[in-house]
Amino acid sequence: MNQMQALLEKAKNDKALMAKLNALGAGGAGPDKIVALAAEYGFTLTPEDCRQAAEMAGTRETRELKEEDLEAAAGGEWTENRYDPNVCSQYKLAHYNCVGFLRAVHCDHYRVEPGTGRGGIVKDWAKICQMGYYRYTETDTGEIVHW
Repeated sequence: MNQMQALLEKAKNDKALMAKLNALGAGGAGPDKIVALAAEYGFTLTPEDCRQAAEMAGTRETRELKEEDLEAAAGGEWTENRYDPNVCSQYKLAHYNCVGFLRAVHCDHYRVEPGTGRGGIVKDWAKICQMGYYRYTETDTGEIVHW
């Protein structure tokens, strides 16, 4: 397990660490702040590790669809209830509160339903707030279609 995965595993059971990661992520903190926080908890990360993890999180939706991708897209086993009507009502698209730090900890109410194109490559993803704030598809060309 790499250091970033180990950090996220620790955050699953350490609410203080998860709160700090969420604060850094929501604030758009750079890799240096994430590296420093990881070091406080005994993890050795580099800015490059952070960039790679962010890149992997950003491209997860363009890989071939596999069973584990489907589970991850649906929120997997690790979710948090971040529903706050005062925050959620401000957004018509998924935002940080929906997906969490490195898109690793989805809100309990966030769902993604993949659609596949030719060859099993994911071409679009339906993003759904189960509290009713949004329901849309983001295509491979970046077009947003609300439905």
